[in-house]
Amino acid sequence: MKTKLRKVLKVMLPVLLVVLMFNINVSAAPRGQASIGKKNYTTVEKALAAVKNGQTIKINKDITLKKPLYFKKNAKYTFDMNKHKFKSTLGRNETVGGFDVQAGNVTFMNGTASTSLFVHEKATVTVKSGTYEQVTNWGKTTIQNGKIQHKKYSAICNYKGKLVINNVTARANYNCVYANAGTVTINGGNYKSINSKTSYPLIFSEKATIYLKGGKYTATNGPAVYNEHGKIVISKGSYGGNIGMNRGLICNCNSMTIKGGTFVNSDESALFCGPNSNTVVSGGKFTVKNGHAIDVVYNKKKLLINGGTFEAYTVVLCESDDRNIIMDRKKVKLIGFTGGIAIH
Repeated sequence: MKTKLRKVLKVMLPVLLVVLMFNINVSAAPRGQASIGKKNYTTVEKALAAVKNGQTIKINKDITLKKPLYFKKNAKYTFDMNKHKFKSTLGRNETVGGFDVQAGNVTFMNGTASTSLFVHEKATVTVKSGTYEQVTNWGKTTIQNGKIQHKKYSAICNYKGKLVINNVTARANYNCVYANAGTVTINGGNYKSINSKTSYPLIFSEKATIYLKGGKYTATNGPAVYNEHGKIVISKGSYGGNIGMNRGLICNCNSMTIKGGTFVNSDESALFCGPNSNTVVSGGKFTVKNGHAIDVVYNKKKLLINGGTFEAYTVVLCESDDRNIIMDRKKVKLIGFTGGIAIH
């Protein structure tokens, strides 16, 4: 009897071990689209409805969005894509994003989203890492790191509120950063057009205030920076490339202050001061080997140059006359045979 029992156990034990291992693996594997701690949720929507302060929603698989994900919870939490991808079948919508953050304080990280991240007025968002098609801000957004690339339109948009960019790789067919209104501060990053034939500026202010405190801006067929009706302050950064048929690498048509940065252009001017422009240059290095550092139209409001280093044919080339142009030669450094102010 004992011999038979031993034979049965000898056969059954390996089978039981296999069954137990299978059950352990199945129970350990995520069963839904998302998890919060040890709890799994069949859909991301259910996880978004359940999340609480301090928690992290972790995505368990690649997901195709057929409708927007709404982030409505008034809580502070993290949305970890966990190296997964969000694909989207959604068309373009200027008021709703694939990731539509309507409230709360949400940190996004660690994945790829082929859709827009839309931040509404009452929401706060931090982009810690990841790849996104577009980020649109109406509230408060900080981009710490990541890649934002839009093959058709602008990559980063600010319509209201406060946007801070610490580091990002931005590529776009239109503007890398389009600022309609509000305040935008750029501390660093790499900005370049995805289309070498487009003439859109990399950084564009319609009515916004933009502080450029760092970053690399490589123009391919248009200006690196264009200020239409807003205010721009440049204190640092590297600006260069090919501006095509445009008159300046940096274009100002309203209010601009340049305190620092390096501006390199081969033929046309490094800075263009357009109609009704008010421009102050107190620092920065301007290099234009086959042209003039600053090109000024006749109906500008003011151009004050009380600092900076210039290597070009002349510091300023102005239309008709040099009215409203002041240059303090004692505070300006001229390299080589660079002249002062020329009129044509």
